[in-house]
Amino acid sequence: MDIQNHYYGHSAVLAAYAGLSRPRHIAGLLQHGWTAVSPVAAHFADFPKVGTDPRQRRLLVWSHGCRGWSPADEDRTTTPVGAPVLYLEALLRAQGWTPSERLGPVFVPFHGTRLVRVTGAHADLARQVAKVDGPSTVCLHHEDMTDPEITTAWRDAGHTLVTAGRRDDPHFLLRIMHLVGNASRVSSNRLSTAVLYAAAVGTPAAVWGDPLTFGAQSSSAVDELRATWPEFHTVDPTDGARPGTGAAEADAAATALARRELGAEHLLDPAALRSVLGWGRTPGVGPGLQYYAASPLAKAAMVLGLTKRSEASTQAMSAGSSNPLLWLRHPLAALPKPLPRGLPTPVTTEEPLDA
Repeated sequence: MDIQNHYYGHSAVLAAYAGLSRPRHIAGLLQHGWTAVSPVAAHFADFPKVGTDPRQRRLLVWSHGCRGWSPADEDRTTTPVGAPVLYLEALLRAQGWTPSERLGPVFVPFHGTRLVRVTGAHADLARQVAKVDGPSTVCLHHEDMTDPEITTAWRDAGHTLVTAGRRDDPHFLLRIMHLVGNASRVSSNRLSTAVLYAAAVGTPAAVWGDPLTFGAQSSSAVDELRATWPEFHTVDPTDGARPGTGAAEADAAATALARRELGAEHLLDPAALRSVLGWGRTPGVGPGLQYYAASPLAKAAMVLGLTKRSEASTQAMSAGSSNPLLWLRHPLAALPKPLPRGLPTPVTTEEPLDA
């Protein structure tokens, strides 16, 4: 019922797994990224009524086994369905796909959003990555690709720059899977979705390096990430080694944790998935009307202050900034677009875009 349901190719992957030729409107809201806090606050704040009656519209989260939040603490019902990347993995492995290390090290710098930018010494971080891992494939967020200071910093340190594309590109997740599935190690300077994706498919994954500054967020946020998910913070950034434990044990612990955070235990079969997404034999009219009319109006009401987000949602969505003018920087970003087309059959991974 909202554009976020189709971010990063998630609805396209789910449609392929469910046996459909292309995605449909979802009867509810689908979590679109891993979050260290509740996705109800971080992703669903613009729609406070969704989930109050899950028989009509559901809040579809990836997992009920996360360390950062508990469904018991929410005032709305959430339904765990597993992350779309795990459905993509299932499709690929059914075709004989196996991870490799042919890309060598991959680094995914922590990125900001349209509303809140990441600031700091990218050049220093780029040189640190080159010292530890050598020249690496660096996957930049498509908005960071428009910043010459960022791109120059990473290129000058000897790295190869790629991007997975825009968030409304249905092939986004196929490109991410190509990167995390063919890396010798995936690293980032903050715990983020890509790190969990890599660990979940068995690729060594770690968090190290200058975390940079994210909006008004304090340094305590980074400390909380380290304390809550220590399995991903075991690398010595001076030489890339894991002190105090063997690599195999550390990788196994990270994989088990990542699959729990992404909801591997909640994956559905194709028929059950179609049912929970509201994808019956014929497309329903209600989710389409919500997508093209109700959803943009609800977001506009939030921006104009006609309805209010909770304090928890404001903190989760904007790193402590509550300035509503931030949401006017990209006034057309929330407008609905035609649904993405289906994916190629059979579904395969794709090379990332050359930055």
